[in-house]
Amino acid sequence: MINLKKYRTTKGLSQVAVAKELKITVRMYQYLESGRRNPSWEVAQRLERFFNVPASELLAEFKEPTNPLG
Repeated sequence: MINLKKYRTTKGLSQVAVAKELKITVRMYQYLESGRRNPSWEVAQRLERFFNVPASELLAEFKEPTNPLG
């Protein structure tokens, strides 16, 4: 999963709300969030401003923490 989803859900926002704020289609936002597409430079900058986080962090792969056994 891409960190983008983590940041969106932490803010309690829907994909529709974020897409509207970024001025992109919901489908494009879904592609970005799922990692199926990379954002243009312009959209990456909008993401950074909206979430106040570097795009490299937003688009990095998020790994769920694992619980060690024992």
